[in-house]
Amino acid sequence: MSSGQPYKILVVEDEILIAIDIQHTLEDAGYAVIGPHENVADSLATIDLGKPDAAILDVQLDGEDVFPVAERLKADGVPIVFHSGHAEPAKLHERFPEARFCSKPCTPGLLEDELRIAIEGQ
Repeated sequence: MSSGQPYKILVVEDEILIAIDIQHTLEDAGYAVIGPHENVADSLATIDLGKPDAAILDVQLDGEDVFPVAERLKADGVPIVFHSGHAEPAKLHERFPEARFCSKPCTPGLLEDELRIAIEGQ
């Protein structure tokens, strides 16, 4: 991992069971999880405290779009994996060409693979 420390992964997901599942999956794979956060304001406040190594973002967060978080991460050069059941991959790719995408539901293995590819591609 990075400098002998586990990669720090920001998780932004408003569905608590999915968020906990992602958190456990990532921790079992050796990552350090930041969050999970369920809204834009908390996510941005956390980024202000320290840049994560990568992020997994749900696109729709209880009525708000995650795009302010994604734009901030993109500007900071942080790899992003969008994890959504509502977003259109083609539109996300136009706005965030370096980001990866997993459609909900997906297997934990696929999400881990996409995260690894995103991190390695930076």
